[in-house]
Amino acid sequence: MKKVIALLSVAIFTIAIFAFAAKDTKPELRPAQKVMQARVAWLAAINKNLEAKKFKAIVKDAKELAAQTQKTGENIPNPLGKEITLAISTLAKDVSAAAAKKNGDVVKGKAGRDQGQVRRVPHQDP
Repeated sequence: MKKVIALLSVAIFTIAIFAFAAKDTKPELRPAQKVMQARVAWLAAINKNLEAKKFKAIVKDAKELAAQTQKTGENIPNPLGKEITLAISTLAKDVSAAAAKKNGDVVKGKAGRDQGQVRRVPHQDP
């Protein structure tokens, strides 16, 4: 009887281990990573809308990006991170203004500079 209980205990333990190991867990993203993903999504939307010449959508996305980076940039203690984040905000405002004038060449140039700035921002939680 003791052998049966021991065998059942080992079987249950083994099944529990396999069930736990099979669970696909992804680590929670840090706040800075979530912010960066949102910025990349805005820039992708701006580029997509630029190809389709949807200037109203570009204005909307650029304004949202500018507001988000302005808000985040004001709270970053790191001087370099703050400078770069606020530069993204300024460029996004320029993209919005150019899109409002339906100037695709300026939007393309400014959006390209935005993407370069997004890649340079140091990873740090706001």
